Amino acid sequence: MSFASDARGELARELCTQICCARSELASALLASGGISYRGRERYALSLTSADGAVVRRYFGLLKQFWKISAQIRTLFTESLSGQTRYQLVIPEEVSLRLLGELGLLDSAALFGVRQIPRPELVHYACCKKSFVRGAFLMCGAASNPEKEYHLEIAAPTEEFARFVIELIKYFEIPAKMTCRKTKYVVYLKRAEEISDMLTLMGASACVLQMENVRIKKDVSNQVNRQMNCDASNINRTMDAAEAQIADIRYLEAEVGLEKLPKALREMAEVRVNNPAASLSGLGELLNPPLGKSGVNARLRKLSDLARKLRAGEDTGL
Repeated sequence: MSFASDARGELARELCTQICCARSELASALLASGGISYRGRERYALSLTSADGAVVRRYFGLLKQFWKISAQIRTLFTESLSGQTRYQLVIPEEVSLRLLGELGLLDSAALFGVRQIPRPELVHYACCKKSFVRGAFLMCGAASNPEKEYHLEIAAPTEEFARFVIELIKYFEIPAKMTCRKTKYVVYLKRAEEISDMLTLMGASACVLQMENVRIKKDVSNQVNRQMNCDASNINRTMDAAEAQIADIRYLEAEVGLEKLPKALREMAEVRVNNPAASLSGLGELLNPPLGKSGVNARLRKLSDLARKLRAGEDTGL
């Protein structure tokens, strides 16, 4: 099962207890799936088709619960569908006109008498707005596996429908965007937080938890990788600095001899050469008396400064 299938399956089980929400979601599902066919003389054929049987059974149940309509479920299996089984819900033609009227989709001024988006009063309440978005996702939505990438989309049949869905989503302060892909207008979200909010909005709480678990694992993994990279970088810098310091000390030893250095610097030079991998704090603990990091760093800088002056022919005072 894919993450998208899990999400649709969970949403298909979401309870619908109010007729206003049922109207909104069914209208969305019919429009999103292109399930309205004009037969002439105010006759319409209504159907819903999905690869998820749970989605079709959901609308079968809603029709029975709120409209006492007994629809028919068919199984489609053809080579043109790449061998994939699809399920179709066919609504009796004799109730189609009445149902479209109740869903706010009839309009004599619209093409074939059917609106591309419902009347505003159908989604007046926040619960109805959520239901409309849920219906659109159930019929033409997709979501990527969060372990691979963050992406959720709704492939709308028309630009007007896509903009209507975006308007509803933005009502809940989720910044959805739109693009055109072939003949579809795609409403999409790319950020993990936005997708999580969208799934929560529609009612897929289990998928939200699944996604959050993936996000936590990714965050921990990224944090560990950053720390490892930081540690490796620090080690490389420490080793480079140690090599440069030892090179300066060797140069001083060859040119003037370490015995000419002040006692504190001579001791520092010997400890540094004998412990090339030690950190500044580690070097300080080897001195007698012990010295802090800043003191060790100051003495090493003094040794490097003496080597620089000697290379440049300047007076070192040695």
